[in-house]
Amino acid sequence: MMEDTKEERHSDDVSSLNSDLKGKQVGVAAAEATMQIGGYLIVVIIVAVFLTSYVNGLDNNTMYAYQGAAAQTFVQYPLYLSVIQVLQQVIVAVGKFPIAKLSDVFGRAQGYSISLFFYVLGFIIIAACKSFGALTAGTVFYAIGNTGTQIMQQIILADYFPSKWRGLAIGFLSFPYLINFACAPLIVEQLANPLTILTTNTWRWGPGSFAIVAPVAIGPIILCLAIAQNRSKKSGLIPRHPYFKMPFMQALRQFCADMDLGCLFFITAGFVLVLLALGLKANAPDGYNSGYIIAMFVLGGVSIICIGLWEWLVASRPIMRLEYFLNKDIILPAFFIGFFDFMAFYISWSPAYYWSLIVKDFSNKDATYYSNTQSLCLTVFGIIAGAASLGLKRYKWILFAGCCIRLLGIGLMIRYRETSSTTVQVVFPQILQGMGGGFMGVTLQVAAQVSVRHQYVAMVTAFVLLMTEIGGACGTAILGSLQDTAVGVSAEMITTVYGSPFSATAAWPLGSPERTAFNDAWNVYMHVALIIAAGVSAVPIIASLFISDRKLGDGQNAISDEMTAGHLGSRQGPVSGTDEESQQNREKDDGTRALNDVGVFHPSTAV
Repeated sequence: MMEDTKEERHSDDVSSLNSDLKGKQVGVAAAEATMQIGGYLIVVIIVAVFLTSYVNGLDNNTMYAYQGAAAQTFVQYPLYLSVIQVLQQVIVAVGKFPIAKLSDVFGRAQGYSISLFFYVLGFIIIAACKSFGALTAGTVFYAIGNTGTQIMQQIILADYFPSKWRGLAIGFLSFPYLINFACAPLIVEQLANPLTILTTNTWRWGPGSFAIVAPVAIGPIILCLAIAQNRSKKSGLIPRHPYFKMPFMQALRQFCADMDLGCLFFITAGFVLVLLALGLKANAPDGYNSGYIIAMFVLGGVSIICIGLWEWLVASRPIMRLEYFLNKDIILPAFFIGFFDFMAFYISWSPAYYWSLIVKDFSNKDATYYSNTQSLCLTVFGIIAGAASLGLKRYKWILFAGCCIRLLGIGLMIRYRETSSTTVQVVFPQILQGMGGGFMGVTLQVAAQVSVRHQYVAMVTAFVLLMTEIGGACGTAILGSLQDTAVGVSAEMITTVYGSPFSATAAWPLGSPERTAFNDAWNVYMHVALIIAAGVSAVPIIASLFISDRKLGDGQNAISDEMTAGHLGSRQGPVSGTDEESQQNREKDDGTRALNDVGVFHPSTAV
């Protein structure tokens, strides 16, 4: 009888919360309240977001060199390619969901705080690591912090910028990369020089410095968000969190249900096992016939199947909702465009740095500039795409153009990834790839975000980025499985060069029989990889033709009037009075939407 009373009390608490928040979770309501009372805090938050973007961008453009240097120090470079890179990408993909959900359940400040904790912890462990195992452990924590920071940045932009400005805001979020493009290679040259990494430990200064800089950049965001959330509570704009009204064990069970920990476990286990098996296959004694490779495929496959069963039969608040797969404006940008584009991107981009070092004999600095050319163009053309979407208030055909340009760039890569190609011939495809990727990266997020109400934007953003990151991890795993295509080179030479490519190639000058054989092998490897990437890149072109081309306005999304007057850059008053098409979209959405509980999502544009 007492237990029934507790359950009834809990039901009343949740019902009361739903009534107070109109179906929104506390973190979402707090974000909306911040827009009402934030004042100067909003300006500080936005400035700090772009400062954090600079630090995060510098991290993304240098940490790979520090990790690679550490792996070579421990003479484990093959495992860095096949294990650490894949593991990091899977965590970066899967980790967005729990951080996004935490920010919905508790608040944006809490989401940033958890991300910063893991970020700094990972940097410290990597900087101090004495073994490959410690490097791997540090990479796990670092990846959680990195992905958490990324998703929180995107959520904040979705919270505070109206839909018509969203693309430009997303584009400008990567603007600091223009600075990092120039300075990152110089930093890498000093701290992770391939000629000195085996005799010095200067690479440790890289992650060590980030452990100091990251809190300086992210700290102001956390402080301002916490102040705004506290003001909102004192003003009565958001109620006390229902967890604090429950007994501890009941609150813990409710937290586990809200976070959908079972699904997170199956997603992580499934993709980690399958993708690691693909990456480890090249180093396994019997290839795919090795016992542990078979076991990883079986357990990983079963875990992936369990995702659907868990969400359908067990989860009370599933994060991988069926509606995500039925709404064409979510599943097309997330899977058919984002997943396949990132797979093609990582297949074509990941080996570029080492290919230019080995085949073209670039210096470490020049190779870094070369590999970062695509990312530089992603930034420039991402901003251009955002400005175009602001002017046109549309996004579909910008996305379609990006898909086509992306495939053209890969086609030229196939043609010019040769020893005899000129520098212009190998750089120009990188520019085209960046142009196409810039158009796509901005618009595919906008397409999904503006198709749902504000209370679902964090999870939908996480879902889109999950699919793209999983696609990238698949691309990296495919590369790892292609390493044994280096035909014509002895097994001993392959082991030597993959174990420490910088020192090995330095011993073989261009024109030597060993270097010529290895260059030919790398060209074969690259052509096989690029042909796969070209085939994969055709899928986004077709998918982009079927997404909706909603008109972007002053609201947080294109299907409702919520938060119309509260956004940065928005006009006061609702958009619906002047935009007939948006009004029709909203009426259609309101007529089909039924919010039954916190976190339940019923999209209006299901196919």
